[in-house]
Amino acid sequence: MKKIEAVIPPSRLDVVRAELARRGVWGKLTLTDVQQGETHKSSIGTENGSADSLHSRIKIELIVADPQVDKAINVILRHAVSDPSESGADEHGGQVTLLHIDEILQIAPPARENP
Repeated sequence: MKKIEAVIPPSRLDVVRAELARRGVWGKLTLTDVQQGETHKSSIGTENGSADSLHSRIKIELIVADPQVDKAINVILRHAVSDPSESGADEHGGQVTLLHIDEILQIAPPARENP
């Protein structure tokens, strides 16, 4: 299993989710609102960096079986990019990270005992 983390413009979320479903990609899905920006070393030599402008993004976390990884990544890469001709198109990209999953543990409430 693999975990795909994709940070994309919010305007592309519905398109990406619809295309993943259309292509038969399914798995555990988590969506989070995040802010993305580049950090740069301070020019005065301190250890603190400074963040330039931050951009609203959606972070998609998708856990899929190995055979679906390439299909899922291709869908995200193709459909997460705004069309430059769209009004309000987002010129700032996102990113995709791929992580190996060894195990998934379910969190469940303990069974209730009758007194």
